[in-house]
Amino acid sequence: MKKILMMLCAAMMVSAASAQLFKPKYKKPQESYTTDANGNIVKKSETTEKRGLFDRNKKAKEAINPKYLAGACPTVNGKVEWSKDIAAPGMSAKAIYEKLLPFMQRLTKEEGQTKLSNVALVNDEDYEIGARYQEVMVFHKKPLSLDQTYFNYQLIVRCFDGKFNLTMRNMSYIYEEERGGGQFPAEDMLLDEEALNKEKTGFHIGGYKKFRTKTIDRKDELFNKFAEAVK
Repeated sequence: MKKILMMLCAAMMVSAASAQLFKPKYKKPQESYTTDANGNIVKKSETTEKRGLFDRNKKAKEAINPKYLAGACPTVNGKVEWSKDIAAPGMSAKAIYEKLLPFMQRLTKEEGQTKLSNVALVNDEDYEIGARYQEVMVFHKKPLSLDQTYFNYQLIVRCFDGKFNLTMRNMSYIYEEERGGGQFPAEDMLLDEEALNKEKTGFHIGGYKKFRTKTIDRKDELFNKFAEAVK
């Protein structure tokens, strides 16, 4: 009996040794390192994981210039209207008037203006000028496609000593008449509730982003041109 026990113990020891001999040895994977965008040292595995998460994310939304958002299109009596006093230091009301009248006349002949553009009101006693403009506003232009509208608006100038007031009002668009469109008042396109999302943080899907942004850009361009005209 003692001999059998000794033989069993020996067999168990051999078996354990064999198992240890043929057991696959765990090999710790080699860790390689790199640096992230901030110069910090990180494992490549971590970098790969972060990159993978980034790739799965949707493209970040493009930031919207605040000038297009809430309050960008003020109204007077329910109509979109922009008005601004522009300084003309050292100039009399008459001198400002005499500079802006030919400027507004030249504006009717600029590229993109139609034959309907004209200076309709001239008051050389109160130094007031009123003009109506119709111009082509291009949204997108490609070799085989063109998206544009006719943009109608009025510009009113009132001159004073040292400054003048410029007002842009009575705006409308003639859009896609050949496809059943027609003439649309600016209020249908530009007001916050028509163009912006509920939070007023961006444009709502299917809204009038192109009308609002292009019109605001054109307003800014015109007001800057008038300011330059009296320098």
